[in-house]
Amino acid sequence: MRELSVDLQTSMLDEALRTAPDIINKRLKAGISTAGSLVSKTVREEAPKGETTLTHSIKSQMKGELQRMITSSLRYNAFVVQGTDAQGMPPVQSVLDWVRVKRIQPKHPKADQRDLAFMIARSIAKNGIQGNDFYDRAAEQTQDQVADILKRSVNDGLRAAGFQL
Repeated sequence: MRELSVDLQTSMLDEALRTAPDIINKRLKAGISTAGSLVSKTVREEAPKGETTLTHSIKSQMKGELQRMITSSLRYNAFVVQGTDAQGMPPVQSVLDWVRVKRIQPKHPKADQRDLAFMIARSIAKNGIQGNDFYDRAAEQTQDQVADILKRSVNDGLRAAGFQL
């Protein structure tokens, strides 16, 4: 019986296998950062706009080594996304600011924008508001692009580590 032995102690494969995890991790972090920026931009585009306070507060934040969270730090963010049931009346001034930004005019000739804002605030207090899940819409719109970015990052990392694809 014949025995065949191959010695690969100093091969390029050993070096590639040793360095690959760090290189791929570095490239993947960069890809996740790029993907986070893309998704947060799309979320800001999808967010409802009144005074743009909510839009400007949306950020991509690191949540782990290879995780990003796109969210707003504003307290009312969840109410916009999930909607509300009947509740207390919102500040009429906030609703009035929104009415002015949207340039909404009352249909009744004797009413002004302040009257309209009061009626809207009263309706919100009585009926709540319907949710607007702009995060979900943005995720749906960007999922293929995010997958492509992450695949490219892994492939770039493998090539940089010495693997040929």
